[in-house]
Amino acid sequence: MSCNNSINIFLLGLVSGMTSDIRASSIDQQQLMTFAYAFSVTIMVAFGIISNIFSIDTLKQREVRSSTVGLYLIVYSCCSIFGLIMVECRLIRMLNSFSYAASFIICNIVSGLASIITRICLWMNGFIAIQRSLQSFEANHLINKIRSRSFAITNIFIVIISIFSMHIHELIYRVSVSDPLLKGNYICQIKYPSSLLTMNTIFSFVHLFVPFSLNMFANCLILTLISRRRATLHQTSHWNQWMRHFHRHRHLFLAPTLAMICILPQLTVTTLFSCVDASLKWLLRLNTAVNLIIYIPQASTFLLFILPSESYFRSFKTQSHLGKLIARCYRLDNRIGLIPTTIDRFHMETRNRQVATTIELNQIQKTQN
Repeated sequence: MSCNNSINIFLLGLVSGMTSDIRASSIDQQQLMTFAYAFSVTIMVAFGIISNIFSIDTLKQREVRSSTVGLYLIVYSCCSIFGLIMVECRLIRMLNSFSYAASFIICNIVSGLASIITRICLWMNGFIAIQRSLQSFEANHLINKIRSRSFAITNIFIVIISIFSMHIHELIYRVSVSDPLLKGNYICQIKYPSSLLTMNTIFSFVHLFVPFSLNMFANCLILTLISRRRATLHQTSHWNQWMRHFHRHRHLFLAPTLAMICILPQLTVTTLFSCVDASLKWLLRLNTAVNLIIYIPQASTFLLFILPSESYFRSFKTQSHLGKLIARCYRLDNRIGLIPTTIDRFHMETRNRQVATTIELNQIQKTQN
């Protein structure tokens, strides 16, 4: 087959790449591969939904949600749940008998929304870091205004509207094309003109590198301000204090680093391999893998933001409903472990009778002597 827009691997979406890989395999392997792909996606989605529910249960506490950082995190968690559900819904495309209308809805609406939600989460991640850094500055009129809830809410709406606007071309040019491997079926693909393809590449790098740069700059600024104050107070070198606080607050760099690691490969292979034939199965699977790991940061909200934070994790354990339920079950398990079972009691009673018998025999022997 010649390489053209209808079978270009890196213009295929996540599930379309999976479907093309399955249909290009032998009949004996198709069922196993379908199960493997569906199981992998479902496990990630289930883990992500549980992780984000735990996060929302923590963030909805009054002292947390009243802060702008908590507000951005709530939006991040809600968007992550919605995006992961969209990913699971896209698995419907793996069915062999799929009408064009249903394929159009999944391709143009569901897949497009999943892409938009991922970009919103990236920007929320960047603004979370900015809000954290502002807490290290002395309060003034400008700082207080930026840190206010009204500014945060306005900023969230502006970001959401802007990202939707920057994805209009993607929603328009997403199409369901005939599957070259199975007649009568369709796969989802984005067919851009060359000018829009360049613009889309620029937008993709902007959505990744600008939030990442904001995150890294804000986190380094936090460490710089803290280390400078501590160095002045304790009469030590600024670099030693900076490294000490970097080790203490290294979890701040976890979220942006993971996002970069998970999203950059997809942008890289899309840029490097502009036209690849679908018969190259290893590249087809590479495309599927890099499209799947994009959603790992959205599935790891609790591990990235709640678990590493002492205050948030304390709030989860002591104030959230799910955290208190888990703590109660853990304490109950410990109590159950301390209660002797019927077999344990039987052995204890047997040993006690043996000891009593031994003592009685010893006393009889002493009396006879």
